[in-house]
Amino acid sequence: MATELTEQDLAMAIRSGVGVASNPEFADGVIAERPREGGQEIRALSVDEVKGILSREISDSIGGVGSEIAREQQRALDYYYGKKLGNEQRDRSQVVLMDVLEVVEWAMPSLMRMFTGSAKVVQFKPKRAEDQRKADLATAYVNHVFVHEMDGFQILYDWFKTALLEKNGIVKVYFDNRQIPMVERYSGLTYEEVIMVLDRDGVEPTSLAERTVLMQDVDTGLNEEVKLHDIELQVMKDDRRIRVDAIPPEEFLIARRSAKLNDDTPFSAHRKKVTISELVAQGYPADLLAALPQGDMGPEFDPNRSARRSDDENYPSDSGPRTDVASREIWTTECYARVDEDGDGYSELRKFLVVGDSPVYIIDDEQINHNPFCSITPIPMPHKFYGQSLADLVTDLQVIRSTILRQMLDHLYLANNPRMAITEGMVEIDDLLTVRPGGLVRQRAPGSIEPMITQDLPRDTFPVLQYLEQVRSNRTGVMAHGQDLDAGMLSNTTAAAVASLEGAKQQKIELIARIFASTGLKQLFGKMFEIMATNDTKQRQVRLSGEWMEIDPSTFDFEFDVEVEVGLGAGKAGEQIQALNGLMTIQGQMIEQGGMNYLVTPKNIYNAATRMAEAMGYPNPDLFFQDPDGAEPPPPAPDPDMEKLKVETMKAQSEAELGAGEMQLKTLKEKNIVDHRASELALKEKVDLERLASQERIARGSQDAQVQSALVASTGRLEGEGEPEEDTEEEE
Repeated sequence: MATELTEQDLAMAIRSGVGVASNPEFADGVIAERPREGGQEIRALSVDEVKGILSREISDSIGGVGSEIAREQQRALDYYYGKKLGNEQRDRSQVVLMDVLEVVEWAMPSLMRMFTGSAKVVQFKPKRAEDQRKADLATAYVNHVFVHEMDGFQILYDWFKTALLEKNGIVKVYFDNRQIPMVERYSGLTYEEVIMVLDRDGVEPTSLAERTVLMQDVDTGLNEEVKLHDIELQVMKDDRRIRVDAIPPEEFLIARRSAKLNDDTPFSAHRKKVTISELVAQGYPADLLAALPQGDMGPEFDPNRSARRSDDENYPSDSGPRTDVASREIWTTECYARVDEDGDGYSELRKFLVVGDSPVYIIDDEQINHNPFCSITPIPMPHKFYGQSLADLVTDLQVIRSTILRQMLDHLYLANNPRMAITEGMVEIDDLLTVRPGGLVRQRAPGSIEPMITQDLPRDTFPVLQYLEQVRSNRTGVMAHGQDLDAGMLSNTTAAAVASLEGAKQQKIELIARIFASTGLKQLFGKMFEIMATNDTKQRQVRLSGEWMEIDPSTFDFEFDVEVEVGLGAGKAGEQIQALNGLMTIQGQMIEQGGMNYLVTPKNIYNAATRMAEAMGYPNPDLFFQDPDGAEPPPPAPDPDMEKLKVETMKAQSEAELGAGEMQLKTLKEKNIVDHRASELALKEKVDLERLASQERIARGSQDAQVQSALVASTGRLEGEGEPEEDTEEEE
């Protein structure tokens, strides 16, 4: 007989990781035979069941239409714009002070300077020393994309201002696979050129015209007919990129049981109004979208949405809706819910794109890894998603101060135009009601008109207003110039005490900045980095350490710690510069004492110099300083003893070379003298030989001449005996 399982047996079996059905100690079917106490079978869900879950989550979420959070956000917007408080009286002052606007606009410059005063909004730190270079590349790349390609300043401005005014600011980070249709027109193409234009992906011809023109042949010079083509194309431009959108609070929904917004949040959603064309660009079928209902019109006139806009923006004209289906707008709800849709016992995070509330139409259903939303709040409340805004701290003060000011103005009006007591029937009422300088009031008897006495303004009125301003300052840190420092305090307070007071006020803004950096901004840049590493394949050029380089985000397959830069704006620029000067002085003293590369490294010096440049208002310190991580290391410092020995050695070598040179020069000089004397002797001997030879030639020539003369004489005599006389004379 099978042994019945107890709750302890079942718990032990589950903790041990052994399946109950395969455990021989437990008989088959015992668990199935036990009566279920409200339990359900784990199985895959049908489409209708998923629709029911989404409908309940949407209707049960907070932050939507009619919720208390939405009413508080609407009130904050009304107070920011200075709208009527609702307690106005007819013919009385209706002035409204702008406390909410003042505290929000006072905090915004400091916050924006803290996060955008530097070229680096975020910095990635490696978990291993060998990944430092990769972390620097990731830092440069993410900052480049966020600041330059996404207009990060505007994103942060909208995000921060929404949080300061409406409790929580929400942004959504995602990768958009959008394709945008573009038109291209070409004229005068040959048939071969048309084929080349059409031989591209995503190209569809919309019109093609052929025409014949006469063109002169270059070779023959004859005109011939040529067919040319004019073509118009529709090209699908790939606009795939990472995006960050600031979401209006009325469009964001979250499960009321959620205390935080992260990947474990049971339900969160973005309700937005989109056109059919936008959904088609994201890849959804056009015929399916055209058949969808327009959806619930409730969000269109949500009080929070209406409070954000003027009447001209809220109410459409009577011209009627657009007739083209692609431009038709529908309300969609992009839901991110944890649902065990496949029945495997795990609640996976899934993305659903639905239209309508009850019933809903699911047009997209996919499993994802991360929730795309990031939230910040200036005053977080423990164990609660929605915190407190700066507007929540001063809305009651705006009502009280406005009421007191109204009464003061009413008193001033009565003092300038007092009420009059008259004798009925003795005064012309029309004259009395017409108030103008020099005007006449007709009366039938003296004393028929008598002004009613207006009591003096209570002496405590102005101190009460000052007290309320002090309360506002203590709550928010907002301090106008000198409003917290009266004359007595200034006469008895040192400059250091005044600076300490201002620093205490600034700490409230610094705390808000630290909260923003540690919560929403850290989540945002962490998600951006992961999306880039898994989806973005577009290479970009970024500047790192003064050098431009190509970065492929798909190669980011490592993890980093995210650190958001917030310290640059905490305090006045002059104070920061003074503090950095003192820090760099200490670094210089350590270097003089031999602490270089031991207590102070080139990277430490570079960090101090870049912070100094940023505090001076230069957002790109790379223009002035070279990052030592990207530069070649300098040669090691020479050893003084080695340098001295080297100098002495070189001196000895120089002296030795000099002595050898002098000896060589002396030897060469002596050799030249000997050679010169030998040359002179050889030349003299040669001259003597030439002289003897010449004398011999002269002597030999004289002898030859005598012999020749004798021969000539002898020859003449012999020839003269047989010649005529005249020939003899001519010969002579």
